[in-house]
Amino acid sequence: MKRLLFKRFAVPYVILTFCLLIVLELYISNAVKDNYIANLQDSLFKQARLIAGQIPSSHSDLDDFCRQYKEKTGARVTIIDNLGKVLGDSDEPSESMENHADRPEIRDADIKDVGTSVRYSTTQKKNLLYLALAVDANTEKIFLRLSLPLQEVENALNTIRMRIILSSFITLCIATIIGLYQTRKITRSIEEITEYSKDIAAGNFRKRLFIQEKGELGDLGQNISKMAKELHTRLDQSMEEKQKIEAILRNMSDGLVLTDMKGRIVMSNTAVRDLFGIPSIIEGKTLIEALRRADLMEAVEHVSRGKEKMSLEIGINAPKERYLMTTAAPFSIKGELSGVVFTFHDITRLRKLEEVRKDFVANVSHEIKTPITAIKGFAETLLEGALDDRENARKFLETIKNHSERLNTLVSDLLTLSRIELGDIKLEKTSVNLDEIIDTVFATLKEKAQTKGLTFHKEVAPDYREIRADRDRLIQILLNLVDNGVKFTEKGGVTIKVKSEKLKVESAEEKDLIQISVEDTGVGIPRKHLARLGERFYRVDRARSRELGGTGLGLAIVKHLVIAHGWDMKIKSVEGSGTKVYLICPLT
Repeated sequence: MKRLLFKRFAVPYVILTFCLLIVLELYISNAVKDNYIANLQDSLFKQARLIAGQIPSSHSDLDDFCRQYKEKTGARVTIIDNLGKVLGDSDEPSESMENHADRPEIRDADIKDVGTSVRYSTTQKKNLLYLALAVDANTEKIFLRLSLPLQEVENALNTIRMRIILSSFITLCIATIIGLYQTRKITRSIEEITEYSKDIAAGNFRKRLFIQEKGELGDLGQNISKMAKELHTRLDQSMEEKQKIEAILRNMSDGLVLTDMKGRIVMSNTAVRDLFGIPSIIEGKTLIEALRRADLMEAVEHVSRGKEKMSLEIGINAPKERYLMTTAAPFSIKGELSGVVFTFHDITRLRKLEEVRKDFVANVSHEIKTPITAIKGFAETLLEGALDDRENARKFLETIKNHSERLNTLVSDLLTLSRIELGDIKLEKTSVNLDEIIDTVFATLKEKAQTKGLTFHKEVAPDYREIRADRDRLIQILLNLVDNGVKFTEKGGVTIKVKSEKLKVESAEEKDLIQISVEDTGVGIPRKHLARLGERFYRVDRARSRELGGTGLGLAIVKHLVIAHGWDMKIKSVEGSGTKVYLICPLT
């Protein structure tokens, strides 16, 4: 490319210079020749006039006359009569010479008194300059002709031409060198600009262009350098904006999909693939192909027609059950509708919370209604006259008392659970002795266990008697678990075990933990109920639970207190073979 550019500039310049010098040489050569011949003609004319006055009146033996004057002038002298006959000649015998009436210079002299011509002489075999002068001799008109060979003129002209050619060649060389130098400077600047533009096109904006050439090319180079710097700045700003947008889209918890007017996906973020469980790239596919949702295609058509955004709630089952609030809004480029933007907001938790709230209200209402109804019924019975029946009145009052205690327990558990969830209960962790805690729990429930003929056992490893926990809340946890064991166990007993357990963490290292287990020999829990244990008011056997005075909130309280401690809880049970509840705690 560099050589081609140089040739495009240099070759025409050299050719043009060469042509101009040729034209100049031809013009100068012709001008010099014409000037030289004109001077020679003038000299011959003057000589001819001098000789014409000396021509003898007698035309005999004019050859000697002509030879005498040739010696004086150096020119060939010829005398011709008006009929063209040669009367005398300095070079040839006049008798042997042919008629000269048809010679151009003789014809011109006959008409204008003076005639000249330059032509090739057949006798002398060279170019000659002829000048003829009409002379009146007596009453007869004769012609005096002088001629000189142009060999000297041609020699002089050749000498001048050689000098002109030499000077032209030197001038051509100098002009060529200067032209090539200037051309090289220009092409070098253009090449630098070209290479710089290639670097800019390749994205190398750190390079700068420095052109030493002044004038338009220098200004062009500076302007291109400034343009590249400005372009670099704007591209950096654009890249920063793009990275910000990509970071926003990438870290959005809401899914985002951009489609064209035909429902073909142009852009999406990772949240969409996570929500819909799509591992592959979905750009280029339609909404039906990628998300399997015909209702979203209908939303595209609706937005395209009305050019207004719309919202709809959709449910998906895979990779897990979710509810998504979807918004479809049109987007335009230069005022023209170009596609639809979909946003997917996961409202599964809200839906579940709403369901939990409804269940909670229904359960609380149901749980409270039973004792309140009983209390109201027995109170009305007493007011209607049962007070006088002392035996039944006492029974009714005991029933009212039991239901009021149940109601008080229910409200107390609800308040406890609410305080735990709101964070009102602050844990004060200290180093506590597990032996002492377990003994306190067993002592509290000893009478209740003995009534049913149940026994308590503990197995505490000597090296793991201390644990860091809130003493009162740990007692509350174990009381609830042991109380549940007593309630649903008819024979055997409840055992609390404390031992170590090794658990692998993310770094693949094993971590030492303490495992506290509460095991009973009761009726056990069917497998289908295990996942829901710990939910508010959830009971495996509602009738029996109420009969035993359970509120359905014990395990929920235990679960929240365990989480508040930063522990884990697991429940294992086989129907008819008892239940085991494991608390997994870090070492002190």
